[in-house]
Amino acid sequence: MARRDNLIFGCGALGHEVAMQLSERGIQVYLYSNNFDEVGGLLAKGLQAAVIDYTDDEKLLGIGIGNWVKTIFCLFSEEPKNLFLTLSARALDPNLKIVCVAESIESSERLLAAGATKVIDPYEISGQRVHEMIARPYLVEMLENTVFGKHIDIAEIEIPDSSVLAGMSLSDLELNKKYDLIVLGVVDLELGNQLIFTNSGVDHHLDAGDILVVIGCKQEIERLKQGVSADAGEP
Repeated sequence: MARRDNLIFGCGALGHEVAMQLSERGIQVYLYSNNFDEVGGLLAKGLQAAVIDYTDDEKLLGIGIGNWVKTIFCLFSEEPKNLFLTLSARALDPNLKIVCVAESIESSERLLAAGATKVIDPYEISGQRVHEMIARPYLVEMLENTVFGKHIDIAEIEIPDSSVLAGMSLSDLELNKKYDLIVLGVVDLELGNQLIFTNSGVDHHLDAGDILVVIGCKQEIERLKQGVSADAGEP
């Protein structure tokens, strides 16, 4: 099994959908569950999945949590499983990004207290989406066919060590002159997860580890990724 930076726990419909969405964006994931039937169903579809006892810390260490794994998605359909896994994974790795699905506001609070980095309420998101489809159907269709479709995408691009972009200010990038895309802003993880928009008036000083958020076609995004890499030289 190849090492994966991103792991999904829970092989139900939600885990399957998240895996497919990430795969379409070039992010390879591995799915885990303690349910043999769920794992068998995904394997039959050609996805990479395995059975694991998520209550066993040694098993979690064995698949890379606390070592190379950067993000886990706790997508079990039962809250106690997500809560237990969050507590265990946070104890093994204080810096691990843990994304959980919640059933309610109270559930979100419990998961955040247990160490989750981000909690998502699918019912709230579904409700907002249904409202948008009813209130603004043409806008929703446009977004689905452009920003979230095959033509345009949004990407997060981390500035690697020794990149020529490190040390530059946000206003000096002028990436739009070389790439056919728009830089929406930058996230400085040392300051938190807040996105600093390029039109905010804040001339942010870029460092390795900062994350550029850009919008454009996939080919241009890929070209920029190669440009900001440590070995690429000039962006």
